[in-house]
Amino acid sequence: MGNKAASSRSPPSPAPPRTNSGERGLAGDGMDRWTGVLQVPLSRGGPPFRIAASLVLSPAKTLAVPCANAILFTGDRVRGSGEPAIDRLSDAAYLARLLAGKLAGEANAWVVDAACFAGSFAVYRELVPSVDAVGDPKRYDPTGFPAATGVTNILAHCVREV
Repeated sequence: MGNKAASSRSPPSPAPPRTNSGERGLAGDGMDRWTGVLQVPLSRGGPPFRIAASLVLSPAKTLAVPCANAILFTGDRVRGSGEPAIDRLSDAAYLARLLAGKLAGEANAWVVDAACFAGSFAVYRELVPSVDAVGDPKRYDPTGFPAATGVTNILAHCVREV
């Protein structure tokens, strides 16, 4: 399974994403940014995480080294509430654009959707390996920093895709 990149204009449905390079444009602060949605696994053969990102570009239109990275992990799914504000806040691409707009300067915004759900509940099993069937952690063993290592791997996969 290859990694996929999708435009932030793609629908938030579970349908397979379109492959492209995302969108480039100026952010509200005048910074040139790449904004898009990526589907990347933590490891080969693992379930894909849906990552919405708004990344700072250099004047040469390549990824720039940011002064900061803001990473937001979405929670449980709320679909079809009928409330426009809730529906917008359930859209990772919208959240990435919103977060990037709130950050000052050359900061990247990343919004990570869980790869697995137990019903409507987000389960970050790949980052906290000792969870039960509904996603509640039984314990956490920080040996090897599994959560930090997992997040680093996910973002590295994203950067390679962009």
